[in-house]
Amino acid sequence: MIDGMKMLDVGLWHDPNGVPVLLNNDRLTFGALVDTNTGAIINPIRKAFDRGLTFRIVPRRTGEGQRVETKGSLHKFGNFGEHDADQFTANDLLLTLDQLVTNYGIDPFTSKINTIEFGVNLELPFPVAQLLDNLICYKNKPFRCDTGSKTPYYECRFQRFTVKLYDKGKQRGLDGNLLRVEVKVAKMIYFDKTGVHLNTLADLLTIANYRPLGVLLTDTFNRILFDDPTINPDTLSAREREIYRNGCNPRFWQIPDNLTTTQANTHNQRLLRTERRYRALLDKHRRGENRPAQTAALIAQTWEQLTNVSDHLLTCIDERRAAWQHLTKHGILPEENQAERVEDNKRNPPKTDPPQIPNSCNGAVINPPSTCHELTGLVSLDCGNLAGGNCHELTYIEIPDLSRINPLYSGLQSDTENTPADRQPDPVICPVTGVLIEEPQPGQRFVSASMLRNDDDLMLTLDNQHRQYAKGSKEDEYSRAAHNVRNVYSNRRNNLRRSINKIHHNPTLFDVSETLRLTADQRAALDQ
Repeated sequence: MIDGMKMLDVGLWHDPNGVPVLLNNDRLTFGALVDTNTGAIINPIRKAFDRGLTFRIVPRRTGEGQRVETKGSLHKFGNFGEHDADQFTANDLLLTLDQLVTNYGIDPFTSKINTIEFGVNLELPFPVAQLLDNLICYKNKPFRCDTGSKTPYYECRFQRFTVKLYDKGKQRGLDGNLLRVEVKVAKMIYFDKTGVHLNTLADLLTIANYRPLGVLLTDTFNRILFDDPTINPDTLSAREREIYRNGCNPRFWQIPDNLTTTQANTHNQRLLRTERRYRALLDKHRRGENRPAQTAALIAQTWEQLTNVSDHLLTCIDERRAAWQHLTKHGILPEENQAERVEDNKRNPPKTDPPQIPNSCNGAVINPPSTCHELTGLVSLDCGNLAGGNCHELTYIEIPDLSRINPLYSGLQSDTENTPADRQPDPVICPVTGVLIEEPQPGQRFVSASMLRNDDDLMLTLDNQHRQYAKGSKEDEYSRAAHNVRNVYSNRRNNLRRSINKIHHNPTLFDVSETLRLTADQRAALDQ
């Protein structure tokens, strides 16, 4: 169902003293990179890790305060950071979001989602390789295999989304034929005109989104072209053989970049006709089962099972949303932070009693997998008695040690491992963005594509400010943004030189060299 997500500006609720609850959370320890000799902060961004989620505190570029980023797998978080190879239902999603709200103080109604992944884990009745080895293309674009991964990992990337397929069972060392089919949405405009209205974290519990998400996933898979190794080209006619050989060639489906709009549309229509003939040829001459059709049916069936919402679960969702609104409105602390607050209240009694979460059938989940709240109907609950109700555990995984839940030491070690303790980074400032380049390459003056991949805030800013080469560029979005930054700097100088040269080369009655006046900024640009 729902897996990875990223939020670049998380909404947080605060305790009665106005302090964000996340910063005082016992589960998280935020660390920053510092110079061990001088104590100077090398990178002001602070990170913390817990159960498959990464939290980052990032200074805002405006200089006014900080923002909190959260990214990671909700599915893995629901499994205590262990894995995401099982099934993740709507019931599990509710429990997971409830933990994010109650354990970390995240406001689900104001936390905007910037990236989301949705997909399914399928148990196939045939080896996964029989499907992956026959991938051709999606929307005329070939799949790319990640050769750096131990598990064959295929993806087809576009500006707004990426289609992913890989052997989840092989990745996790599991028996069986477990295929992962997933769509990663990089720009939420992808959902426009699809019937999916997904903006905030709370929208993940909007039941009306589930069916169109499943339709999107199934339709995406159905548009993938596959080869069929059971077809013998020697048994085909000359015309059929040409269609089959062209169809099996990923390069045949690519539309050249040097075509005009009219030519590209004509070429695309020709490919659509060829695709219909190719699919018809496969259906006619295939020997054996239609593996892609079987997989598409399993995707639709599995998605429907994962997103099945009973009346009881729907009631629980409504009650939890009401409880979250109560929390965010009054700023109630999580249960594990109450002890310190009680001591403070003894010394300084509050003027009014803090509001309490209303009793319901699915109160806040604080410390799984101790007792949690029944949402599946497997065990009857006393909905009016939260403390004494019969509950079941979310999964059968034991609670891992703290080092496995919060591997902060390993995360920080990877950040500092290549940073010499006796070397200060060169103070190179990008003249366009004003960003400090921490470890510049020889001669580097501007932000690079690799820097932008690790700085979502700056990437979004540049993407909104500079739209050059946005259409038809062969570069990825990060390389294109870095290219645009360099152009902003160089175009100013080059355009000014062209203007001056044009004045000098055009015939005039008088010599303009003595009357031409440049501002200090213009002269500085020419001297660069």
